Amino acid sequence: MEIIDLKINQDEEIFSSFYEINQQQVPKVGSVSLEEFIYLIKISDISYGSIKKGICLGFVICLRENTNYKSINYKFFQNRHNKFFYIDRIAIANKYQSSGIGSILYKKLLSIKVKFNIPICAEVNIDPPNESSINFHRKHGFSEITESTLKEGYSVVYMEVN
Repeated sequence: MEIIDLKINQDEEIFSSFYEINQQQVPKVGSVSLEEFIYLIKISDISYGSIKKGICLGFVICLRENTNYKSINYKFFQNRHNKFFYIDRIAIANKYQSSGIGSILYKKLLSIKVKFNIPICAEVNIDPPNESSINFHRKHGFSEITESTLKEGYSVVYMEVN
């Protein structure tokens, strides 16, 4: 398995494959158009993809503070911290879930966190429920900060690791 930097390897076919994984994981991650997905990678500070034998397995997209991003969840952390990494989305293809790919991506993020000594932040759906993601984040040292209902049928828990 290979971890690639999507900021450097900007291949349209790879972007499309990772985009398909994103859409496969809705509502665990937000639905976006392909153009919005590519925009997220372009404005991100960290975007890693996992590939094995030419098959896209999963990805993570992270933003730093002061990025021009309109997400309510991102703004929560922008108001909370002067410096941070925000995990906008992580998604693993259904076929490869629970195979350790997400942990490999997060270990890479956590090593960067140590280098910069700033929190890594994320939100996870609690309505619709995403208990497996909450447990995944806890396993990687994330603590729950607070919950927020953003609209009817959509609530999140804000989490971070310091």
